Amino acid sequence: MPNPNPMFLEKPFSLAHARRMFAGSDPVKLALLAPLLIHDYSFNGDEFQQALDTGLWTTAVSAGGGPTAFAYNAARTGRLEGATGTTDDDVTAIHLAETFLDPDDNPFFLIQWQVTAVTGFSFEIGLSDPKTSENLPGITDVDDPTIGNGVTDILAVHMDTDQTRTAASLVGDGTTGSAVATDLTLGGPGGSTDYTPTTSTWQTFVFGVRDNLGYVAIWDGDSFVGRFSTSNGPDGGVLVRPYALFRTRNTTNKIVNIRKAFWGCENNE
Repeated sequence: MPNPNPMFLEKPFSLAHARRMFAGSDPVKLALLAPLLIHDYSFNGDEFQQALDTGLWTTAVSAGGGPTAFAYNAARTGRLEGATGTTDDDVTAIHLAETFLDPDDNPFFLIQWQVTAVTGFSFEIGLSDPKTSENLPGITDVDDPTIGNGVTDILAVHMDTDQTRTAASLVGDGTTGSAVATDLTLGGPGGSTDYTPTTSTWQTFVFGVRDNLGYVAIWDGDSFVGRFSTSNGPDGGVLVRPYALFRTRNTTNKIVNIRKAFWGCENNE
């Protein structure tokens, strides 16, 4: 009779265990098992189906009382809802309360979000070390890529209709090297049409961080926008955490929903 417990031939819930159980599988398929590979990976996330866990998340809004901080909204499937308010340049933002992801551990971050308007609008979503002001972006100029606001290490998709480039870019920087930006275009790098999120459509961003490198894959609804990379990003040894920031650039309120957020990394210690 065959051994009924072949799983115990390897460290349980490890990558070696998965390879043994799913021998010959595409590595991309194995990557989908990361939530189960608790020996080799750390993994966590939030479907936002209950009151916001303030031990896990911290919200931030700009001064003046215009924006609404992200909070649970009992809509279909559950989600967070926040609003920029109607005062020009006001912000609603959210980030993980703790900073613990090291680029040397190849962390990733997935987020699904939507917004009611993209005219007169700015957003910044990605991973960075803590900012001086969490209600301001870490990327202060996308045309001549520049970071500030106390940030040294960052990988983020940034869009700002008040800049010369009004569509989205992927910006990366670390303590080593200078900030770099990659234009995001439909169909992937080199496309002729710039990517701007479709109004009221779920956007899916999947970020990957390596030592001084960064990647993102984007879906606009069911349409695949493309995969993009930067030649700079957070340095190994500098801890970063996921965040999302949304700002109105006119007097029209933007309502933002976040449906889910997940993150993880290798356990290399």
